Amino acid sequence: MTAGSRLQEPTEVHRHRLVAASGLAIELLDLGATLARVEVPSDGGDPVPMILDLDSLAAREDPVRNPYFGASVGRYANRLRGAQFPLDGVTYAVHANEGDNQLHGGSPSFSHVVWDAATAPDSVTFSRTSPDGENGFPGTLETSATYRLTDHAIHITYEATTDAPTVVSMTNHAYWNLGGPGEADIGAHAVDLDSDTVVPIDDQTLPSGPPESVEGTPFDLRGGVTLSDRLGFSLPNGFDHCFMVRGEGLRRHARVTHPSGRRLEVWSDHPAVQFYTGAFLSGGAGADDRHHDPFAAFCLEPQRVPDAPNQPWAPSAVLRPGERYVHELEFRLHWD
Repeated sequence: MTAGSRLQEPTEVHRHRLVAASGLAIELLDLGATLARVEVPSDGGDPVPMILDLDSLAAREDPVRNPYFGASVGRYANRLRGAQFPLDGVTYAVHANEGDNQLHGGSPSFSHVVWDAATAPDSVTFSRTSPDGENGFPGTLETSATYRLTDHAIHITYEATTDAPTVVSMTNHAYWNLGGPGEADIGAHAVDLDSDTVVPIDDQTLPSGPPESVEGTPFDLRGGVTLSDRLGFSLPNGFDHCFMVRGEGLRRHARVTHPSGRRLEVWSDHPAVQFYTGAFLSGGAGADDRHHDPFAAFCLEPQRVPDAPNQPWAPSAVLRPGERYVHELEFRLHWD
């Protein structure tokens, strides 16, 4: 398979498969340093796919059919208002790919180019050089994404260094449905977010102010809330919101349970998590004979705050020469 983009000549694309002794299996693509497939064992039957997948490279190259399924997104995950940001007295204009704003680093970006891959028995490390000025970002960025599989976890380590001051926020954009291909929507999932505050947003899904308490609002997902109780009249477009996560360091951001007994925990050392319930999925056909209709899957994307370089209250997203950006992210899976 080959893929090409504005940033890269056609390059061969490879799929890498890792299998743990527990039966947990993943497949990775060097196109977008992508987590393309996650399978968990079932009682006496075929493994059950846990994330939305596509059945061809052509589908993955179509931005309508592939809204970042499982991809590594960057340089800056989520949105930058006006496709610009200030840094050290200079305002940098970056590529606008969502109206006047930038989403997930512009287009194409980390998610739509082929990375170099180095394989080991239980891991794959993807790497690439993002040159100075790519999609408008300053600094040459040396980046890597290492996926390591254990019996019940997918460990992802994102790293980056730069030769000039820049901003960085990288994450994974997998779409999860713990019910498997036979479950059309995510209503049966119960979601517990380790968050007391949510970032308010405007009609462009950009921060409109500092975090606010979730107490007494539909955004209070503490303790576990079944999604069918929230998706609908009170939140017709579901969730596409950034939640600030309690604590520091590597800690749980979210726990999701399903009536099947399958459970997902998302752990990260980043300050926030974007919770998206897939309202804008296009309905196109995907792998495993399923349609990617609205609310067919959810995303939990640990990250730095959306639009942080333009938000005075937000923790800094600046990376300088001599520093190393590191994001430790884990998807922990259990099945009964």
